Amino acid sequence: MNLRQLEHLVALADEGSFARAAEAVHLSQPALTRSIQTLEDSLALALFDRHPRGVTITPGGKVVLERARRVLFEAGALDRDVTLFKDNELGDVGFGVGPYPAAILLPDVIAALAAAHPRLAMRAEVNNWGALLQALKAETIDFFVVDKRGVPLAPELQIQLLETHRCGWFARASHPLFERKPRLHAMLRELPLASVPLPPSLHEEFRKALRFKAGDTLNFTVQCNSFYSLKQLAERSDLVIYGPLAGMRQELASGVLRRIDFDDSRGFDMQFAIIHLANRTVSANARRAMDALAECDRRLHLEG
Repeated sequence: MNLRQLEHLVALADEGSFARAAEAVHLSQPALTRSIQTLEDSLALALFDRHPRGVTITPGGKVVLERARRVLFEAGALDRDVTLFKDNELGDVGFGVGPYPAAILLPDVIAALAAAHPRLAMRAEVNNWGALLQALKAETIDFFVVDKRGVPLAPELQIQLLETHRCGWFARASHPLFERKPRLHAMLRELPLASVPLPPSLHEEFRKALRFKAGDTLNFTVQCNSFYSLKQLAERSDLVIYGPLAGMRQELASGVLRRIDFDDSRGFDMQFAIIHLANRTVSANARRAMDALAECDRRLHLEG
């Protein structure tokens, strides 16, 4: 058994046919067939059932496939670690940013990195936590930062918690809700709300914090990955948006948006987390970017 055979196994399982798999791994179909047959012989186990329309992986094949993916991942990580060790750094960094940290941290982080490391090539992807987690596992980014409440606990993930930031609900200055007395959180059930895409855990946290009944839900009529766009919508409509105060400073200072002070409010907080793969060596450039992000987050927290 060797790595090439495991790559062929994974390709055949993913493609479902010898012809497509052979094309994917740049082999002739007979050569791929021989490679799979040799692997099956060495294991004394049938990995695929052959049929006219392609192949179907066997139960035993599924066990081998799961292990094969892990072995190939570790082999790739080893090759990458050796390259990092020899070259010290690769010259670029790719990272992901959730909508909220993108709104309040990303410009400062990029500016700080560009000033300290003018030759560093940066790729920043702004997206929701689910898409960023997929990108991290696919190794198209080195790490990502999101609201910690959107991160599932998993042994393959390393989590670095950052500072805590105050949050609130905001609406245009002339919104009719500011004429209502008293202003209670129960009002949110009847207002059109907008937010970045929220994980189910955060919806449940809102429900409990606002003391809603089990059947009560918040009416998020708009969900968008761009916090900037959400602020624009709030300025031009009756939408009420949720977000960190640090991301609203300009709008609050100019008076186009106002924070909704609820009479029964206990306030809300948001804490970001940097996530990277626990079993992968962090490159020197990724570490620089993570440190810059943590420093910008700390400074923002101190500014209040």
